[in-house]
Amino acid sequence: MKIPEIHTYKLLVEGNDDQHVVWALCEKHNVPETFDVVDCESVKNVLKSFEVRLRLADNNSRIGVVMDADINLKSRWDSFVSILKRTGKYDCGALTLPKDGLVLEPTDKTYPKVGVWLMPDNNQNGMLEDFMAALATPDDELMKKSDAMLTELETEGIQKYKPVHRSKAKIHTYLAWQDVPGRPMGQAITANILNSDSEVAVRFVKWLRKMF
Repeated sequence: MKIPEIHTYKLLVEGNDDQHVVWALCEKHNVPETFDVVDCESVKNVLKSFEVRLRLADNNSRIGVVMDADINLKSRWDSFVSILKRTGKYDCGALTLPKDGLVLEPTDKTYPKVGVWLMPDNNQNGMLEDFMAALATPDDELMKKSDAMLTELETEGIQKYKPVHRSKAKIHTYLAWQDVPGRPMGQAITANILNSDSEVAVRFVKWLRKMF
C-alpha cells in the first residue's frame, strides 16, 4: 500500500527496504519529519518520477534521490545528470558527485532544490546492502563469518546467487543469525543490531539534513 505524500519535500527511493532504512536512521538521529520517503519500486521509476517532479515544483520544492550505484557508479550518476541537463535549469558544467552526496540549487528558482546519494557511499559500485554491511562494527564476528561462508560456497561453486547480489546474500545471512532471525534491514537498525553511528550512516544523515 502506498504511503500518502503530505510534504513538498520528497526523497525518492528504489524500494520498501530503502524506505524503512531511511526511516530507521532518521529515528535514531532525530531527523525532523519534513519530507516524504517515496517508494518508487525500481530505479527506472525513481528516474522517471524525478524527471516528472522537476516540473511540478509547487508540490515538489525539494527532491532528493537515493539509488544503488550497482555495477557502474558513473553510469548511474550520468543518468541523473542527464535529466538535470534536459531541464536547462541547473548548472551542470563542472558537476561532480561529492563523497558526501550532492545537493544542488537550481539556476531558476521556480525549479526544485535537488540532490542525490548513490548507494553505498557515492564512491564505489554497490547497493543498499553494501551500505548496511558497513554499519556493522569492524570486529563483528558474525559479519566476518557471513563473508567467509559465502566465500566457501563460491569456492565450491554451489552458490545460487549472482555475483552482483553477493552483498544481498551477505547481509541477509548475517541477519538470519541474530536473535530474532531474519529481521528486515530497517528493524536491524532500530534494534541496534547494526550501528546507526557508523561513519557512512552519519554521512548519509548529514546529507539528509542538508537536503531537507
